[in-house]
Amino acid sequence: MATTHDKHLEYLIEQKILELYGDPDAGLELKESFVAELRRRTRKKQKTIPLSAVLKKYGLR
Repeated sequence: MATTHDKHLEYLIEQKILELYGDPDAGLELKESFVAELRRRTRKKQKTIPLSAVLKKYGLR
């Protein structure tokens, strides 16, 4: 059975791993101009290229 000390140590290790490998941008806010541009681009109809065409173009198929 894990002791309180073991559980605390496990928590500290988990926090350090999250600190080292977690999302470095977590908690940061996006600039309003970026959000507006992202919304504009997602509403805009754009020509897409099928995956098969991309693979053929680069000799991957």
